[in-house]
Amino acid sequence: MNYYNPNQNPNQNQGYYQYQQANQQAFQAMMLKQQIEKGKKAQRKELIKTGLLLGATLIMYLLIQTVMVGLLSAFNALEDYQNSVAFQYGFNVIAVHLASMIIPFGIMALILKKNFISPFFPAKAIEKKQAFAWIGFGMGGCIAANLITSYIMTVSKNIFGYELKENGYDGPDSILSCVILIVSTMIVPAVCEEIALRCCAFGVLKKFGKGFSVFAVSIVFGLMHGNAVQFIFAFLVGLILAYITIKTDNVILAMIVHGLNNGISVLADILEFSLSEKISETATVVVFYAWAIIGVGCLIYLAAKGLLKIKKQPKSVYDNSFFVKLLCLMPGLFIPFVILIKLTSEYITKV
Repeated sequence: MNYYNPNQNPNQNQGYYQYQQANQQAFQAMMLKQQIEKGKKAQRKELIKTGLLLGATLIMYLLIQTVMVGLLSAFNALEDYQNSVAFQYGFNVIAVHLASMIIPFGIMALILKKNFISPFFPAKAIEKKQAFAWIGFGMGGCIAANLITSYIMTVSKNIFGYELKENGYDGPDSILSCVILIVSTMIVPAVCEEIALRCCAFGVLKKFGKGFSVFAVSIVFGLMHGNAVQFIFAFLVGLILAYITIKTDNVILAMIVHGLNNGISVLADILEFSLSEKISETATVVVFYAWAIIGVGCLIYLAAKGLLKIKKQPKSVYDNSFFVKLLCLMPGLFIPFVILIKLTSEYITKV
């Protein structure tokens, strides 16, 4: 038994106490290290589970669309679909957005509802001037994403000799189809995709860090679009929309930007149908330049107001690095990436 001996040299007693204290500190440090590693391991497991569910959601998204197309054949409606532009647009609303998107992403959000650390549908009030600035900033970003994607496509064609094409729908052929085009391409996707991505997917990922969740949900958004060309564009636009959502805590602004961005192609299609292809192309160029100028102005305004910086969250000792978190998420997205590559191969042609 160790005990204090008053007859001992005081320096010897002090050395003994220092030795005991050092041992205790070393033990506490070891226990803390083990606790931290245990917390990081738990986060990695949770990320793997989240990634698997996101991957399953994307697969379900594609499967439901396949089933819906199969139903067209089963009810002998495939020929009507191919011959009617209005039918194509209407079917797109039901099959691609309402059934294929809202249902699987909604189920995923319910399964992972414990992940949510903020409201499912962020709609914080924001003053009109700032709201317009964020919308202009978002549209400027979408124009930049379009230019980057076009540049990549040009490089692929001129240097590597391969042309990447996008899948799409026929242009409108009647006033009715123009109206349905606006609803199916500009309004419904903006609402449904933002609910699926910036509410459901973003909501379950936000607890793992703001920057990581913005990047990860943009990958999911890109994978939804079915080929490499649209993946690049959708990923870049996804970064912008997620950034706006997390900065303003308002997904409605992201919906507006999303709708206006889709509206550029809608406007081009309607003008081509109602006037001429030349007028359509001219109007598209004017709109692009207008939004680019507005975007730069809004960027300067937001920067001057100090609104662009994302406030850093206090980093938890149990938080893994960005790269490790991404590695944990990726296995669940492996099959969707394989599907993306397979679908992309159908849109690559040798020049």
